[in-house]
Amino acid sequence: MKTYRIPDEYFFRLHHVRPRFKNDVEEVLLYVATSISEMTVLPEKEFNNELNKVLFGFKKNATSTQKTIDNWRTEISALFGFIQETNGFLQPSLMAKRLANNQYLDEFFNYFLFSFQYPGGHIVNYNVIKQIEAGVRFKPCQFILNLLIEGEKLTGKPFSITAEELTQCAYFDLRVTTGKRQAKEVAKLILKNRTDKVEYEYDYEALKNERTGEFPSKGDTNRYAGDILDYMVLANLLQHKGTGYYYYLNVENKEAINFHLQNDVWFDEYDKFYNADSITNPEIGALEEVWFDYVNSFDNIEAFAPHLEEQEVENISALIQEYYSRMKEDRKVPTKIFGDYGETLILAHEYLRTKDGSNRQHLINKIPTPLGVGYDLQSIEIPKNKRYIEVKTTKSRKALNNNRFKLTPNEWDTAETLGDNYFVYYLVINDEGKNIFIIQNPIKQFNSGNLKVDKNLVVEFSNKSGQWQKLLEIAN
Repeated sequence: MKTYRIPDEYFFRLHHVRPRFKNDVEEVLLYVATSISEMTVLPEKEFNNELNKVLFGFKKNATSTQKTIDNWRTEISALFGFIQETNGFLQPSLMAKRLANNQYLDEFFNYFLFSFQYPGGHIVNYNVIKQIEAGVRFKPCQFILNLLIEGEKLTGKPFSITAEELTQCAYFDLRVTTGKRQAKEVAKLILKNRTDKVEYEYDYEALKNERTGEFPSKGDTNRYAGDILDYMVLANLLQHKGTGYYYYLNVENKEAINFHLQNDVWFDEYDKFYNADSITNPEIGALEEVWFDYVNSFDNIEAFAPHLEEQEVENISALIQEYYSRMKEDRKVPTKIFGDYGETLILAHEYLRTKDGSNRQHLINKIPTPLGVGYDLQSIEIPKNKRYIEVKTTKSRKALNNNRFKLTPNEWDTAETLGDNYFVYYLVINDEGKNIFIIQNPIKQFNSGNLKVDKNLVVEFSNKSGQWQKLLEIAN
């Protein structure tokens, strides 16, 4: 049996914080981002204490130790940049606020992967120093996309990799992570190893436990590269298949893939240390605030936002034009009506919902955001009442048990004013389909004890708060 190992002089383990998500990664992130997003600017100790109180409320955390909650808070905020610091004061970051407000998890992971690099402020100072001293300069997301593209060029067909292949042929090899070996060479190496039917070795001295003398399992060794591959799946950049998890490009998401490939960004505050005679922890620690500012400096990247598929746009456009032409004598609808993903799907749903029960579809309108009226859509109630709809959308890969969303003070006040005519449509989109949880008169539901609302207007609903409906869609 042939074997492959990274030469010891090139072996260097890359790693990052691994939050204790277990199988709840998306639900945890939504919960934490929503919890953090409405917190005020506070001194570090006060901010952490307030946040800990909220984190104890997630699922089984009520029985967790203080140390576990502290670790949870620091791991998640360090890796995903949910908290920014200025002169000892902490505040919610743009990453946290955007996820809490949009609840688009694929968008969130694209932003995360876009700035993620080694070295970075997501790891402790002495590990940053080790990476700099080893000459590491590595952006995993961009490299993996290039690797899969180069593999496809070499084979003439879709190319996939495993976490093991990525770890052994790239992630832990300094020839790759210092930029001396490019993606095409790594793709050739992976293909050669497959042809030779090699077994990958794992007994690297650098990985040996000094106390027990044992080496980590294959799973433990491969999990850092595996994490990034999984995050790229959550970003809809990759898909995976098979029990051994072969990861391959999601060709349906070319816009986001191309954006990652064509836009080079790099946190360069560490660059001055690469040729330094010595580096100290305080010097690296002084850049931590700057790192989290950098991570949170990216916004309004259109390629990362959820998009209606081309066929969906055509179908919805035809549907809306039909009603406007019938009700408004051939009036044309501006294309900007397709600006927001969730609102547009609900707009079409409302047209379909009232199609057979009313001749007043011209009253169904998307309200321009700058008006700030406290709702997104104006629809109609069968047979005659108006229905004012605030749309909240969660978009993820898997079915989530998330039942939380935020309202603004203006939305809450509007709900209070409009009473039974005010509706919240909580649209849940995942690989299993599109469904809406409809809450009529959230103020009444709150007063009846059917939903909870905290001081930051984070709403937690139950099945008593409303009812689920399948999103009505136009057949092709």
